[in-house]
Parts: sequence; structure tokens; C-alpha cells
Amino acid sequence: MPTAHVLIADITGSTKLYEELPERDALSQISIVLARMRTIIDECGGVCINSKGDDTLSVYTEAEQAFAAARAMIETEWANGMAVHAGAYWGEVLKHGTDIFGDAVNTSARLSVLAKPGEVLMGDTVFEQLSERNRALCVSMGGLKLKGKADPVRVHSFAVGDMDTQTVLFGAKEADNGPRTESVALQAGDREWTLTNGQSVMVGRSADCEAVLEHPWVSRKHGSFELRAAQLEYTDHSSSGSTVITADGQEFSLQRRSMPLNGEGVVLVGTRDPSIETSVVRYATNDLMQD
Repeated sequence: MPTAHVLIADITGSTKLYEELPERDALSQISIVLARMRTIIDECGGVCINSKGDDTLSVYTEAEQAFAAARAMIETEWANGMAVHAGAYWGEVLKHGTDIFGDAVNTSARLSVLAKPGEVLMGDTVFEQLSERNRALCVSMGGLKLKGKADPVRVHSFAVGDMDTQTVLFGAKEADNGPRTESVALQAGDREWTLTNGQSVMVGRSADCEAVLEHPWVSRKHGSFELRAAQLEYTDHSSSGSTVITADGQEFSLQRRSMPLNGEGVVLVGTRDPSIETSVVRYATNDLMQD
């Protein structure tokens, strides 16, 4: 089976653009970005397999080509607040018609979802084939547990900005907030949600909330869980507050502020009594393994 360096690059900010502009205008702006991304792919020696929605799937024979394309995309200052994040992986691909499939495609897609705007995440399979100069620009993120993979995938990051600053920021984040999170499982009563990067769940008494808790001590939009930049965060928006209890029994009171969460635990919404099961939201994070 043939192999290739697969790059999936996705536009951030396109949804907001559709909310702010007429649909035709938003589509026109996004099409301009996609057209430029396809040009970058061609200039870097790659082949654009397809461009669906607001992302591109491309393949390259060399790791340096894939890295150059990803770097050009994330470093471009796109209009209307848009940005690009990407995932790259090398491996076997299966061509079917005009599309490609296989482990390298699936893994690239999952890395792209995890990457924050202005960042490309790549597996060891790409990183180890880069020049020494380009490897020096990247930061090791440790091992990532991915769906469909028996063993953790070692991941490396290249992000927009000063590389010395990037290393400090990532190091501080891991030390202060624990490991990076790939996905989150939430449960309130008999309802369950799975969050991936950029997704959120609102908790409150209002029917507009994803997790509706019908108690007088719960505000209409009491709090929210959000997975952003590989970190789960709970934000309390209420006057009555929330209580976070971690798996090791530590308790934290929140009122109109945020707290990063890792591992397993519960959030007591509007109460400090864990016996009131209908006010409890349980969380469990699927985290990156550390070096």
C-alpha cells in the first residue's frame, strides 16, 4: 500500500462569519481562503485531494513539503478574524476514486481537531523526517491517546509566534493545568455528551441549555464546560456559584470565574450537597500522556 505525508488544514472562524455576514458574502470570503490554501499546497509540492466545507486534505512525498505548507497556512494573516489549524501524519493511504482513506488520514484529522488556531500538530512519523532546523522550531507535546490507536501517538507542535515564548507557554500550561485534553465525557442524569476541541455545553435552568437542571437554586444559564486549546474549563456565570470536587476529594468553590479541569470529578451546580444527584454534572477527560 502506498504511503504519503497527509495534511488536513481547517479554517477557524468560518461559523462566526456566517453569523455576522449574509451567507453569500461569508461563503465568498471562505472561498478566498480555501483558494489560497490550495495554491499554497501546489507551491509546496503537494496535491490537494479535496476541499470540503472549510478544510483541505492534501498529500506530499516529503515531510518538508507538508511542513512548509502547514507553516504558510497558519502564518498567513487571514481576513475577518479567520485562522487555520492543521494536523499532519505519515503512513499508508488507500486511494478510492478521487479520495483517499487510511490510518494516516484518520490520524491527521484527529490531530487537526486538537490543534488550536495558528498551530499544526504532527506525529513522530512526520517530525522525524524534518530537517534539524525545522525540528528545532517544534515543541514535543508527549504521547496522545487517539481513537483507533493501541499505543499513544507522540505529538509535536509548531505554532505561530516566537518559538522561545511558545516553549515557555506550553511548559507552564502543562505544569499548571495538567496534561492536554483530547476529548471530554460529560454526564448529567441520564444524558451524556462528548466534547472535542472547540465544543461546549451550557448548564442551567433555561430550556436553551444543553444540560437543563430544573432547580430554583440553578440560574438560567448557570455555567459552561468548554474544551479549548486542549484544556477543559468550567466557567460559573451565576450568583449562587458552583462547587468542583476532584477525584482525590479536593473541593473548589467558584462564583463567576473559571477553573481548568483534568481527570475525573463532579461539578455541583448551585449547591454544595453532592447527594442532590440532579444538580451534579460528572466530567472525565481523555488526556495526553506526559513525557
